[in-house]
Amino acid sequence: MKYKIRVVRGAFIDSSILDNFDAKTIEKLNENDWKSIDEIIVNLKQIRKLQKQMVKHYNNVRVPWYLDGYNLENNDDYIVAFGGDDGNGGKIFEFSLKDKIAINEVISYGISKGIPKEQLDWMNIKF
Repeated sequence: MKYKIRVVRGAFIDSSILDNFDAKTIEKLNENDWKSIDEIIVNLKQIRKLQKQMVKHYNNVRVPWYLDGYNLENNDDYIVAFGGDDGNGGKIFEFSLKDKIAINEVISYGISKGIPKEQLDWMNIKF
């Protein structure tokens, strides 16, 4: 299964890892350190590899990065993966965008890790 994923380039110890997946910049960010939001196509095994590298902090070492995206065969099948520094070694949520209970679980998890609710906006962004 392949996923189209959004990820912040500056979240990685070595952001060149994204170039292995032919990353495409979809948005430049004002935060110089964060660089950009990039889009990549990956499978679940590759997502797990990315989680381990997605641990570069700037302001608060307790707040993990996350990546999000959808199954290329069905864009209602969504995935959100928190970085390896989330306290659980990187938690992955796979769910349907029609499943409000699952969506609330992911949002609650992100908030519990210190991510502001307004940043957990993946369900409202199409790419």
